[in-house]
Amino acid sequence: MNFLRLVPAFFACSVLAFAQEATTPVKKDDGKLPQTKLAPAKLVPDLCLVKYPIQTRSPECQAFFDQGLGFFYSYVWMEAARSFETALKHDPDCAIAHWALARAIERWGKGQAGPSLKKAQELIANASHRETLIIKAKLAEKGMIDGVTPENRKKEAAKYLDELLTLHDDDEEAWFLRAQVAEGTNAMVPYYKALLRVNPLHPGAHHELVHHYENIKRPALGWPHAVKYIESSPGLPHAYHMQAHLGTRVGRWDKTTDWSAKAIQLQTAYHKLMDVKPGEDWQYQHHLEILTVSLIHDGRFKEARGIKKLAQDAKYTLKGPWFRLHLNERNWAEVENVVPMFKGDKVAQSYIKAIMYLRQGELERAEPEINTLREALAQKKSDKELEIKVWETLGMAMCLRGEDAGLKLLAKAVEKVKDEFKSHAWGHGAYHMENWGVGALRVGQLDVAEEAFLEALAHDNGSARGALGMQVVCERQGRTEESLRFAELAQRIWRKADPGRLQAELQFLRGEASPKTTASAGQN
Repeated sequence: MNFLRLVPAFFACSVLAFAQEATTPVKKDDGKLPQTKLAPAKLVPDLCLVKYPIQTRSPECQAFFDQGLGFFYSYVWMEAARSFETALKHDPDCAIAHWALARAIERWGKGQAGPSLKKAQELIANASHRETLIIKAKLAEKGMIDGVTPENRKKEAAKYLDELLTLHDDDEEAWFLRAQVAEGTNAMVPYYKALLRVNPLHPGAHHELVHHYENIKRPALGWPHAVKYIESSPGLPHAYHMQAHLGTRVGRWDKTTDWSAKAIQLQTAYHKLMDVKPGEDWQYQHHLEILTVSLIHDGRFKEARGIKKLAQDAKYTLKGPWFRLHLNERNWAEVENVVPMFKGDKVAQSYIKAIMYLRQGELERAEPEINTLREALAQKKSDKELEIKVWETLGMAMCLRGEDAGLKLLAKAVEKVKDEFKSHAWGHGAYHMENWGVGALRVGQLDVAEEAFLEALAHDNGSARGALGMQVVCERQGRTEESLRFAELAQRIWRKADPGRLQAELQFLRGEASPKTTASAGQN
């Protein structure tokens, strides 16, 4: 065979192949993780104290796994998934890391958790005995073990975890997981408390117990867990936020506002570090909302406006808190700007405008809005919230006209909500008592005003208006020493309030200045 005759043909084929290869687009490696489609995680120093040794020879895999647990226990699902998948970059055969990734993806709600759990099942021979039982528990819960039916999945999962705890009662993850599959209102609590015997600073147990005691309406019992949660997770924003779920109900305003501010500080730093957009962080909006409410309660309106700016930059609309902010600082123009945010809700718009006009003493403008509320109630007689809004606005209008009967309506609103747990959440605890007291001052019923303001302080020991209201009552009755004590109490409550705000509120309660005058007092 003449090989020289084949050279031109071979060369032609090579040129053609090269040309085809050159025109075929090359898929670039964007550096993102294959399952979560996120950039790899970065290790964050002092994020969380949790450590859970796993079967791996890679220190990096262990470090990212621990970080993933910290994020997971704080419901930061995206970052938990990112950390677990980054751990797998350092040890792709780590079965328990695949299990953890599946769990995080499932809670995150983006992507498919099934492939990761299946991979953990395939690599189960690489797992320690403890990890094998943990993986099998999840497989049972998902019906991926023969003989497990939908009806008994949790019970079968519990069997594997009970076996693990029988052999290794120091296994923190087993105690946490066992609580997760316990069935019944209080069934998980003994497992979380047992876990805290093993590790007194376990972030997952403390976080879940905060939610539990909030849900069963025993906030004081949950407060120690809120404090320990922060101690266990010093770098996680959600830990600093969660205490507010209880602090606003048990009067710990001295802690709630500043800790909530710390949550936002940590969160903005996290966004910058990991290039996370606010819309990708599902906790951010809620954290901003609660901080706004806390700052309003403390009379720190300038700071609250700064948080409003952060929310606006993130494209959030927190219409309820913004209404309360501008109403309490008596910025009527901004209150009016909130009204269109309730587009399509005529009742809400009428309520906002009625309250705004009543605070300004403009009865003629308030009456049409109150009538709209009354007409709506006539059509929805079973609407409890609307009923209270009618009693509130109509009662205040009557008191401003000097009609004692208005106090009965305000008292009805108080009676309806004073023992209702949800009505005392997030700074609402004394609201209707304060209104009742203001109405009583307007009609000169000092005995009723005293009862109302003392009730306000009993339901919220951080009620500045309750303390100031009692100061005014005592002044009018010549009880000078008591008046001074309540004045000192109000100053302690609003010790961080904007300059001039305390005096402006006092003038309003005394009736020395019109609401329009106090609107500009203390503006920054």
